[in-house]
Order: sequence, then structure tokens, then C-alpha cells
Amino acid sequence: MKIELLSILSLAFLLILFSNVSSAQNPIPNPGFEGWSGNIPNGWSAPTNIPLAGIEPITKSPEAYSDSWAVRGFVLDFSGVPISPVLYTGTLTDQFFPVVTNHQVFSCFYKYFGVEGDMLFIEIFLTNLSVAGSAEGHAEISINNTSIYEKLEIQMEYDVNNPPDWQATLANITVTIKPQEGQEVHPGTWFLLDHFTFDDLPVITDVKEIDNQQFPDKFMLEQNFPNPFNPATKISFSLPEEAFTNLTVYNIQGEEVATLVNERLSAGTYNTDWKAASNPSGVYVYVLRVNDVILSQKMILAK
Repeated sequence: MKIELLSILSLAFLLILFSNVSSAQNPIPNPGFEGWSGNIPNGWSAPTNIPLAGIEPITKSPEAYSDSWAVRGFVLDFSGVPISPVLYTGTLTDQFFPVVTNHQVFSCFYKYFGVEGDMLFIEIFLTNLSVAGSAEGHAEISINNTSIYEKLEIQMEYDVNNPPDWQATLANITVTIKPQEGQEVHPGTWFLLDHFTFDDLPVITDVKEIDNQQFPDKFMLEQNFPNPFNPATKISFSLPEEAFTNLTVYNIQGEEVATLVNERLSAGTYNTDWKAASNPSGVYVYVLRVNDVILSQKMILAK
């Protein structure tokens, strides 16, 4: 009975963990722009869209990077007045969505055609209103690209005056067209955007292949050593075939705290170190994902 209870509790923990991981990895509302209400993507606002007046600079487009739809922005000419597309998360009165991680990298895929120097402007803002912490990232794109989707990556910049152990809880994303200084936007400028996400792929911490003549016959994830540890520990895993490999560390609440491996590796046995000097004491779970295989182990950081 005790063994059965432990198995049930372990299964429940993993279900909660992966449920939390899914939302933590990409909390952006409707990130692939698959849900729409008219010509406004669900979870977003388009304040310059006025359907009754025939003004809709934001529309949905079947020319998607993936799945069925992308969002299209187009500078309209309305009786000689250029109307710029504006898109941001949330509603007119609440433009934030919740986050649980201090995200480092935002990415999306885009096509763009700008007239006379018009720029595609994307801004991401993270905050915690209770402690006045913040981070922001933005990009201005003026080079035309109309043939294929390109990936855009924006590095988040954290305020050096943020409180210690600051944690973002809210985020906002804004997209629009900006003109050159002293000008107006130009009708004919347009963009296509799709597949918004927070990548959060830190620099891999020296993944080393263990030199031996035998290839493993199955996927394996070893117990870290030492365990408990302070402040670093070594994690080993084995791959019987070449595959894209992800090794990620989560805290006991299921929140991602470190990505140790995120790359294609050849068959073999590997080890990598997790340096946890900036993390609090506690129980952590490290998860290996390779193809359809998911393996996990627990470890204890004791300071």
C-alpha cells in the first residue's frame, strides 16, 4: 500500500509539473494566432481597427509560418490619413498577461515590407508591480523581407536597479509601424507575424561526451552526483541514437529554472554540470526529453 501511494503521489507530481511547464514555457496568449474574433486575434487588442468604418489595419492571413493563420498589419489610407496597425496583448484597459519566469529571449517569425523607411516595431515589457521590478526588449526592422519568414530574437534587458531575487509576474507585447523621425507612416507598409514565444535558451554549460567504444542500447538519465550538492552537481545521460535533446531543471512548483542542454546530439553518453549558486535551497527535478521519451530525477540543493 505504501509503494502504491508513493507511485500515485509521484504521478500526480509529474502531471502538475508538466502542466506548469507547458504554461511557463509559453504564456503568451494565442501565440500562433489561430483563434480570432473577426479580424482581431483572441487575447489581443487592435485599437486602430474600426470595422464599422471599414478601417481594419490588423487582419488574419492564411500565409502562416505554421498551422493555419498569421496576423497581418497594413498601413491604410483613410481619406488621405495613414492609419497604422497597432496590436497589443490583453484588452484596452488591461494589456498584461501573467508570467512565472524571468524570460530572457522573445522570438517570432516575420515577413515585412516597409515604404520609405517605415519600421516594424515590437516591444516586450516584463514587470512586477508589487516590487517595481522591470525588464524590456524591443526591435525595429526596416529591411524589407517578403520572400520567406525570418526568425526574430529579442534579448530582454533587466534593470540593474531591480530588487534582489526579483521575479516578473506580468508581461505585455506591443506591435506597430513606426515612421522615420519627423514623418508619418506610409500606406502600403505591411507585416506578417506568427509563432510568438519565449525561447529562454541559456548558453549550454559545457556538455561533454564521455569517450568510450560502446554505444548505449537505451535512453538513460543517471542520478546527479553529488546529491545533495552545493553549489554545483554533475548530470549524466545516454542516447542510443542521434536525436534533438533537451535537459531542463525545474523547481518543486514546476517552474523552469535552467536549460542545460537544447541541441542535437549524436548517440553516446554525456555529462553536464548545473551550477546553482544563484538558486535557493530545495528539491529540484531535472527532466530529459528525447523524441517521445521523457525521463526525470530529483535532486537536492542544500546551502
